[in-house]
Amino acid sequence: MKLTVALWGAHGKKRSGATRICTSSIFRDEGQALVEAALVLPVILIAATGILVFGIFMMQVMSLNEGVANAGRVLAVSSGLTTDPCALAAQAVQNAGSVLTSTNLSYKLVLNPGTGNQTSTLSSCSSSSTTTGMAGALVSGGTVTVQATYSGCSLTFYGNKLMPNGCSITQSVTEIVQ
Repeated sequence: MKLTVALWGAHGKKRSGATRICTSSIFRDEGQALVEAALVLPVILIAATGILVFGIFMMQVMSLNEGVANAGRVLAVSSGLTTDPCALAAQAVQNAGSVLTSTNLSYKLVLNPGTGNQTSTLSSCSSSSTTTGMAGALVSGGTVTVQATYSGCSLTFYGNKLMPNGCSITQSVTEIVQ
């Protein structure tokens, strides 16, 4: 942009023929800033998106960890109070891990009543099953092991799967039944 400046004399009168055309360096600097922003902005957006994707994944890991710990604590104090340990554990995991999709959760409970080497195993139950039984193995002094697997973790970055073979998170805890 060109700027025309009139030169004025000492007595406040415009000097004849004394005009000067200035080109402002402000506009050249703005153009340079736009070019720099166009070069740096995609890199910043990719880095920010990567941080966001990893943050969501870590939130899923921490939610599952908290849910499994809660399920272990609930089962540890439920000796003789429940007829369905699997449903109780599933409910505890789902309540703590509200960011987890319940259809992608699967559970494994191992109940050891603590008498010799006798181990009672409820091998698999999913978030939708309500398998009753095995409550007799949930006795004071025994142990309960809760293992949960979440197979729907999200590690997709701009349409590319960061883990092509699939992503699953597994957490487990063992508690002594009170």
